[in-house]
Formats: sequence, C-alpha cells, structure tokens
Amino acid sequence: MTLRNLHILILLCIGVSLRAQVDVDKAVILDGPNGHVRGLASSIAPGSAMNAETLQGNAAQRADIVTGNTWSIDLAAFGPSPANGAQLVLEVPDASDAPVEIILNSNGPYPLYLEGVPVSGSQLIPGTMLSMVLADGTFHVLNGSHDLRRACPSGTVLVNEQYCIEPTEHGSGNYFQAGLACASSGLRLCTWAEFVVACDRSLELQLTGMTNSWEWTNNTSNEDNSGRIVGLNSCVSAGNWLSTGSGPIAFRCCFTR
Repeated sequence: MTLRNLHILILLCIGVSLRAQVDVDKAVILDGPNGHVRGLASSIAPGSAMNAETLQGNAAQRADIVTGNTWSIDLAAFGPSPANGAQLVLEVPDASDAPVEIILNSNGPYPLYLEGVPVSGSQLIPGTMLSMVLADGTFHVLNGSHDLRRACPSGTVLVNEQYCIEPTEHGSGNYFQAGLACASSGLRLCTWAEFVVACDRSLELQLTGMTNSWEWTNNTSNEDNSGRIVGLNSCVSAGNWLSTGSGPIAFRCCFTR
C-alpha cells in the first residue's frame, strides 16, 4: 500500500467520535486513482465508520428538539463518554438571556462558546441551525458570528429582532456623505421599509424628527443618479433626490442585528 493510499484510508475511517480505531465488518477496498471505501454497513454505533448514506442522513449528529438554555441531548453515536471532536447540529430554540449549556448522553453540562466567549440564549436566533464541536469540556459554535444576534450599539434603539435605529436624525448632506457618516460609526443608512416600520412606532420607541423633514434611505429611485428620501409630513411620504445634490436632506443610521 502506498503512503498516499494509507492517508486516504485513515481519513475515511475517522468515526463520529474521532477515536483512533473503527470497526469495519467488511473488507476495505481502495479502487481507482482517488481511492474509495466500499461495503460499509449503515451504522451510527460508537467507533464505527459512517458510509455516505448515514452521513447524509445526519442521524449521527442531528439532535432532537431542545428547549430553554440547558439542552439535554441523547445521541447513541457518541457513546457513554463523548470525546473531543464530537459535532452536534440542532435547531435553536427560544432561550433566555443567560448562558447556554449542553448535556450530552448524561455528560456535562458543557458550556457553549463562540470565539472564547460564552454564548447567551438571547444571542441565538430561534429556528436557525446551529453546528458545534466539543473540545476539552466546551462546545464551540462553528457557524460563525453571522448566525448570532448582535446587541444594539450605544446610541441606537432596538426596533425588532432584525435591526436597531438611531433615535435622532443627523444634519443634512448628500447621499454619499450620509452613507459614509453611518459607516464611520459601524452603522448604515436605513432602508425605506425600516424607516416606515420605526416611524410607525416613533412614540413607543421615543424617536424624534421622523416626519418633520426629508431623510435619505439606503434605496435607489426610478430616476438616474437619485436616491429615495422619506419622512416629510408622514411616515409614508417618499420622493427622489439627486444623490450628489445639495439641500435640506437629513439622515439617520440603522444597524443589522
């Protein structure tokens, strides 16, 4: 057996629990220039290699429905003592503003971390799929920060689960100046729809100046070199303005959670 084929065999025989040895009940045959393992039974037993059918079915890693901030999970594939490298995939439940922890096959609880920081239930978006891996007593999120809610930055107000908005408008500038000003603070211009939704709740959210002047939005218009402006006289007032034009066009910034 060549060194290359030996490497392929080692990679293909890594089980879900990442143990050094796996059980194969049939002959392992490397066939063709790229190497293939044939004849593996469908199994999620601890220490067994998974064939493509089992892996694609996701039965070994996919957890049942979990609730709250402590997720109790039973998966036979990981055995009585889950090892480093155990990977879970589950649908995020509604959770409170408290750290998330995981109990796997009666082991744990293991804390859930992202980039070295504990994950709070309020950061997670219910209904999304969360992938995580066990390492030295801690589960680490693999999806990345784009799958977690972010807190509203200082100086902004929470509108809903999707975004935050500044409560007051800024002085006038053209479309590009407004966009650059928001970006310099880590924010962005609000969309037309975001402005309307926030404006309809302006009293509740304590937003000021929503209907006393035109404001830029992050939307183009049907006129060349123009942007959409909103907010004069009512929440649904809308018009067009030259993106480089001067005039009394204010702006406010939003933030995507």
